[in-house]
Amino acid sequence: MMNLTKGEIKRKLQETLSVYFGCNIKEASAEQLYKASAMIIREVLLEKRSAFRKKVREQDSKQGYYMCMEFLMGRSLKNNLYNLGLTDTFRDVLGEVEVDLEDLYEQEPDPGLGNGGLGRLAACFMDSLATLGYSATGFSIRYEYGLFRQKLVDGWQIEMPDIWLPGGQVWLQPRTDLSFQVRFNGRIEEEWTPEGMRAKHVDYEEVEAVPYDMMVSGENSEAVALLRLWRARDIRNFDMDSFASGDYARAALENTNAEMISKVLYPADNHFEGKSLRLKQGYFLVSASIQNIFRDYINQHGSLAGFEDKVAIHINDTHPAMCIPEMMRILMDEYGYTWDDAFNVVKKTLAYTNHTILAEALENGRKICCSADCPVSGRSSTN
Repeated sequence: MMNLTKGEIKRKLQETLSVYFGCNIKEASAEQLYKASAMIIREVLLEKRSAFRKKVREQDSKQGYYMCMEFLMGRSLKNNLYNLGLTDTFRDVLGEVEVDLEDLYEQEPDPGLGNGGLGRLAACFMDSLATLGYSATGFSIRYEYGLFRQKLVDGWQIEMPDIWLPGGQVWLQPRTDLSFQVRFNGRIEEEWTPEGMRAKHVDYEEVEAVPYDMMVSGENSEAVALLRLWRARDIRNFDMDSFASGDYARAALENTNAEMISKVLYPADNHFEGKSLRLKQGYFLVSASIQNIFRDYINQHGSLAGFEDKVAIHINDTHPAMCIPEMMRILMDEYGYTWDDAFNVVKKTLAYTNHTILAEALENGRKICCSADCPVSGRSSTN
């Protein structure tokens, strides 16, 4: 539990409202009070995580990673206040200005990061890992829009965009200093060297994976888990020639294509374009995440030696199944591992859970990868 007093919380609220919204606590709207409260709680969680990470590094504890295409997190303000033991204190502070804490809860949209049982299970695992004191990181995609929002018009269901970021953005910490590049399309050239065969990816399209961090608190625990969400961004130079000539649509096309990867949770896949986009989303998630995991381990240990003993990666259901070949590819192509050595690391590091054996639960890229050039690896169906 945190030891913030009513006076400290009131002072922090007033400072945050003054700096970011130009008002005092009595003038602030419910939305402004919600965002100011969220900023304070986020700051508390960042400080707690920093202290916890220092302890983890000193003890060289095993790292757990949980990879899933969706996390149904629920509203963060209510959950974090409860886990930190600050619910009653915040309620009393707000009560002094005749504001009901429940009204602040209602200002927060449900984050459009998950949809059903799979996503809720992933969120519960993150909460439990933090509560039990484990060092844990979750990986997913920072979708701009959730699945959809239902509206009934004259008895007919209308699907509306699930726009959650204006109110949910306050919980996300952008980490532009930790971006990674993910490559699509192109082709593979094989080159034989004295050290063996080397694969070279050429003529590829490159997308930048920009991380946004969400803190996940545990109940009465010193641990704070991290949910890292990847946003896709185009990294090529803006097409100024097209823009200058008035062809604005063409100038923005490549940027739009790149950002489409993290645009919508579960895009419709009853057509080729939808299947291709979902395949790209899965690869985008696993490639950025594995690169991140390897980099963090090397930063702490100097090399990948002992990786399989200090890291556990769990892939939740079949959506991130490309984690396995991508991890093999990176170990062999970028770190010079043999197939056997790389496979040994993968086997000892990765774990997998499937939640149903129904056909619709099994992601299947066969219709794409076996009928045309694979939009992910660059390897054609004839390779």
